[in-house]
Amino acid sequence: MARRAGGRGWWPLRKLAPGVVSLALAAGCGSHLTEEELAAAQGALTNPTSVAVPNEVPTSLAGVDTVGTGPARPGPALNPVGAPPDGRPAGPRATPDRNGAGRPVAPGAGTAIVDRTSVGPRDEIVMCSFGNSTGVLGAVSGPAPAANAAWASYTNARGGLAGHRVRMIIADTGGAAANAQAIAQRCVEQERAVAIFNEYTFGEIDGALPYLKAKKVPVIGSIGAALASDHNIMVFNPLNGADVGNAWGFLNTIIAQTDKRKLAVLYCQEAATCAQQVVSFGKLLPYKGLEIVYKAQVSLVQPDYTAQLLQARNAGAEIMVLLLDSASVGRVARNAAQQNYAPVLAGSYNLGIQATLDQGPVLNGLILASRTPAYSTSPLLRDYRDAMARYQPGKPLGDVGAGAFVSGALLERYASAFLAKTSVTSQDLLDLLYSLKNEKLGGLLPGITFAPSDDRTQTNRCIAPVRLDNGAFVQRGGFVCAPDWRPGT
Repeated sequence: MARRAGGRGWWPLRKLAPGVVSLALAAGCGSHLTEEELAAAQGALTNPTSVAVPNEVPTSLAGVDTVGTGPARPGPALNPVGAPPDGRPAGPRATPDRNGAGRPVAPGAGTAIVDRTSVGPRDEIVMCSFGNSTGVLGAVSGPAPAANAAWASYTNARGGLAGHRVRMIIADTGGAAANAQAIAQRCVEQERAVAIFNEYTFGEIDGALPYLKAKKVPVIGSIGAALASDHNIMVFNPLNGADVGNAWGFLNTIIAQTDKRKLAVLYCQEAATCAQQVVSFGKLLPYKGLEIVYKAQVSLVQPDYTAQLLQARNAGAEIMVLLLDSASVGRVARNAAQQNYAPVLAGSYNLGIQATLDQGPVLNGLILASRTPAYSTSPLLRDYRDAMARYQPGKPLGDVGAGAFVSGALLERYASAFLAKTSVTSQDLLDLLYSLKNEKLGGLLPGITFAPSDDRTQTNRCIAPVRLDNGAFVQRGGFVCAPDWRPGT
């Protein structure tokens, strides 16, 4: 578990835990495309058969990581994040004060990753990212804040956004909506943040959305764990939505990857979203013969799942839909093998993480509904893997981290058209985001448009079928979408 910084409920990025909880699901077998074919033509298919929480509110950003600050000043030693592009050794870090001047980081506080590449006289672009970084849910979101930091460093090393250095502030909500609201307000009013980037909350963003909507500050990207992120005009998540899109993703992944139809569902009791997701996709049944024959709520710390597995087998379940973390999924697989029970194991995009691969061969064949092309093997996400190796070595990779680079790619692609000015405002980012029409980003997306409405459920209802094969996540066909979804809707 992470060490608490500053005694205020904030937790530093450097101590993120490496596990995962399942929030969605999938299932597997199906068409095969080479990585070259996927990179050349990432199609959007509408026919699936075709292919204890802290309550105190922080009063400062003392324990927050800041990425992309100005010249290095005296402070604690750097974690190894790679030398700057000019070959000089990385120096000590410092967080900027409100006037942009460096001040030393307090012992035990978060750290800043400094990139010295000159990007010209334009003002920096400040973004804030926040979510739950503690306990089992912090393990689920772990790849997100690490990727947010890596994206800022990676972008600055390439010259920034239209010549603007990106400064990324990363903070922990501790799972409390009041903290999310306080963080958002302080970021906007004191740190002059113009956007929230790749939020990684599990519902506590509800506390910040009214404020962000009133201030017209966009939320660019999300891990998709909060249903509210699909119902607010200020949330611009280009990936499969947390509500309707996620529900269809559960079913379409199964239809696309296996001919089995009888489902057993094991879902966690530690997070309300687990039960919510079961209800969401259950409302769409029956669909193409899919039916739930057994379901049970279980604990992530439960040492053995044999009793539930035997009941599922007796009910005729052919697929185990697991809304659990990586360690629990590993225990389910081992318990099933002990009973000579071999159902298809299906999990969510949150299981697309190193902690799942660490479970070993017992999970070979696990199928997932990924929001992006397979993060560990797709050439479309090589920049993500390379940036993490350089700027966040040793931190976990996963779907929720790859999503940061998809959101970032949208900004990079259109920065010259909308951000080439001395100072960038939230309105400039809004103009950029609303300009997108049927955007595919060369195969990273199925074709998305942001409607000027609180209803974001139509933005993206597509997933990429992924299977765990021989220690890697491999995509198995192009995007599979809800039957009522069309690109650009």
